[in-house]
Amino acid sequence: MRVSLNSVLENWAAAVALWALPYLTLLGHLRPEAARSEVLQWSLLLIGVLGIASVLYTAWKDTLDPAWRASHGLPPRPRSRASNTRSSAAGH
Repeated sequence: MRVSLNSVLENWAAAVALWALPYLTLLGHLRPEAARSEVLQWSLLLIGVLGIASVLYTAWKDTLDPAWRASHGLPPRPRSRASNTRSSAAGH
């Protein structure tokens, strides 16, 4: 089974997003110099934000898939007014 590099990076970013704050809090209590490193803190923040964004984007993209919605017991998405207008205009 092949896994794309993009998928691996997104999973690592999501893991960092979940563990960055507890990690920095633990470092702060133990008081090593690494906890005061602004580069480490900003790097973890950036990776964490990207991880959360990728998780939210993937979840949003999944909810648009009709097969995913049906398999999770959700009703189909209503058609937008713009697509209804275009389809009725094409019929005339």
